Amino acid sequence: MSPQLSGVLTALPTPFTSGGEVDVAALGRVVDRSIDGGVDGLVACGSTGEFAALDEDERRLVVETVVARAAGRVPVVAQTGAVSTEQAIRLSQHAQRCGASVVMLVTPYYEPLTEAETEQYLRTVAASVDIPVMLYNLPAITGVDLSPDVVGRLAREVDNIRYIKDTNADMSRLRQFVHHHGEVITTFGGWDTLILAALTEGAAGVVAGSANLVPAELVSVHRALRAGELDRARAEWARLHPLMDSLMTVPFIPAVKAVLNAAGLRVGSPRSPLLDLPPDTARRVTAQAAAARGEAPAGGSASAGHGAPEPAAVRRSTDARPLAAAAELPPARHFIAGGYADSTSTRLLDVIDPCTEQVLCRTPDGTTEDVDRAVAEAVAARGSWARRVPKDRSDVLHAIADRVEANGDLLARLESANTGKPLAVAHDDIAGTVDTFRFMAGAVRATTSMSAGEYLDDHLSLVLREPVGVVGVVTPWNYPLMMAAWKLAPILAAGNTCVLKPSEITPVTTVKFAELVADLLPPGVLNIVTGRGDVVGARLAAHPDVDLVALTGSVPSGRAVARAAAESLKRVHLELGGKAPVLVFADADLAAVAETLRTASFWNSGQECGAACRVLVHESVAAELVDHLVREAGTLVTGEPTVDGAEIGPLVSRAHFDRVRGYLERAQRDGARAALGGGALDGPGYYIAPTVLVDVPEGAEIAREEVFGPVVTVETFREEGEAIRRANDVPYGLAASVWTENARRSHDVPARLDAGTVWVNSHLALANEVPWGGFKGSGYGRDLSLYALEDYARTKHVMHNHSR
Repeated sequence: MSPQLSGVLTALPTPFTSGGEVDVAALGRVVDRSIDGGVDGLVACGSTGEFAALDEDERRLVVETVVARAAGRVPVVAQTGAVSTEQAIRLSQHAQRCGASVVMLVTPYYEPLTEAETEQYLRTVAASVDIPVMLYNLPAITGVDLSPDVVGRLAREVDNIRYIKDTNADMSRLRQFVHHHGEVITTFGGWDTLILAALTEGAAGVVAGSANLVPAELVSVHRALRAGELDRARAEWARLHPLMDSLMTVPFIPAVKAVLNAAGLRVGSPRSPLLDLPPDTARRVTAQAAAARGEAPAGGSASAGHGAPEPAAVRRSTDARPLAAAAELPPARHFIAGGYADSTSTRLLDVIDPCTEQVLCRTPDGTTEDVDRAVAEAVAARGSWARRVPKDRSDVLHAIADRVEANGDLLARLESANTGKPLAVAHDDIAGTVDTFRFMAGAVRATTSMSAGEYLDDHLSLVLREPVGVVGVVTPWNYPLMMAAWKLAPILAAGNTCVLKPSEITPVTTVKFAELVADLLPPGVLNIVTGRGDVVGARLAAHPDVDLVALTGSVPSGRAVARAAAESLKRVHLELGGKAPVLVFADADLAAVAETLRTASFWNSGQECGAACRVLVHESVAAELVDHLVREAGTLVTGEPTVDGAEIGPLVSRAHFDRVRGYLERAQRDGARAALGGGALDGPGYYIAPTVLVDVPEGAEIAREEVFGPVVTVETFREEGEAIRRANDVPYGLAASVWTENARRSHDVPARLDAGTVWVNSHLALANEVPWGGFKGSGYGRDLSLYALEDYARTKHVMHNHSR
């Protein structure tokens, strides 16, 4: 009698020689690798083994080889589904004679069968052998989805149908197999990204092609669950999941072979019609497999106790076409009074593509006279716009959101071309822009105020909310369009008019936005003047007809604006820099911390004021956290915007690139050590490798100043009070996060941090419904939420004496 199957079964690939024949020696090496990794069984000629591309003799050879090489160390399952019932019977009987423990039957997919025909096929083939049978439910390929009830009936009526491998992403189906028919059939999961879910749900095991790549690691997850150690299983699975996710989004068999070839197993290329993975994709999956195994990314060690790994090269696009055609770029003009307007100066500023370091376009170097003209138009338009009822302004904002959404592809391409950010990041920015306008369109119709009433005898008080008037806005280069939306949506919703200066480095999408929505707004309500901060920005801050100036930018820029605004006592709204501390206590879920920081620290190449850039971790778990973090960050893909899977782009400019590189050089010169990255990548383009710095002393420059790049520093602490003191001991107070499983600490510590936003067991999670803004050197005023709408309005008390 064959042993009862359970645990992790490897669906083996079929290696081929350079001549295209089955490579028996390589297949033996792959068998040994899996068994040495501790797997509980092997599947020969499974889908990972390209069984559909093998002729009958080759399939016999593969099964014979695997059974002989396993030599009884683990059970062997032979997949014998075929193009006909007769061939399936021949292969199944051959597998039994060879010594296979189980045969696996998959429905023929060369000819569609009804469910009744499928059931008859399975009954007939199962009756041809005496060993147990595993049914292989593969609806994505066969077109037949075996229902749990049909499988349960087959198992009750056919003695040797003992197992089901369900390759279905619908966990509810697997639950039915396990909980409704578990007394007659043993269920195995077959969808690699759902391995942990399948095992947790009660599946006896999994059949996984990914077990070729991480056998010991998958076995460890299974053993942890079997021992009741769910937290350990989840932590180990968190390390494996990025690999699983990639495997299920690329051609699976070529991906498995690419990783095994890189590991020296020499399994050859997949057989036609399958093709090898593109080199960039193969490198990415190979790096993720190495990280999942706890190995270093190519060129170095992932351990915090070793030297820093060499960064991979920037992945370059093979498509020579530009992201944006010349005709799609805005002209070198301002946007004033509802249309493009010439500057009073003939000077132009170069706008540089940070990926290529080439000129993308040019923009006017605006003058004070240009600002004065734009402000005059805004003053002229403010009365009629302010008098519109909230519904009318709401309708306009909804129309703006619709227009942005309809032109989302164009705006994303322009944003990527100007900033270098990957297209996926740019599209996220556009979605955020749309949602900001939609939220404010609703919020302006739902404002509340102190109720009218008598607060003094015989006097009725009304509290009115009015627009401020003309608002001058200065936006940054890291999120050009979305930061413009964060300002414009509440400004326009509240009934104000606006003159906006985009960053001279990244003006393209803001000017294009004004063009796209020009017909939706009365002339003069929205005006764009491009140019340098010391001219255009300074004039906006000082202009006597500007009632409020709002800036998102650096601390020095904020100080300059506040000083200039003080002369006319105008209101100031400042969202400035940040140095977000990440407090990781000893009881934190370290794998979850690292997985979150993979995004929260490196999103937008770290050019993010709320980035999780400064980790303060309890000394008892510091080494383990660094290992997790380096593994996670080591899988990030650095590349040009259109490269498949690109996550990290260049820094925005040569000046900023040199600034970040200077921080890194000084930090390492002063004793910090790069556990990952640590420097620039080969050009062209302003690329910095994703970097994790350890051994960072308290008070170090790089731990106190805003680097604004793909750089994370790691410091250690001993006591809770020390962690809070050091988290607060920086000039900034924008954001922070606290990682702990202690409920009381999760409430107490955030209350003691000087930050406008504090996340608990999360970081960089934003929503339009909640405010964003900082304390201390991070400025004052709030973006997003109803609080932003209030910032761009003024309250007026009107009191009526109604005594008679």
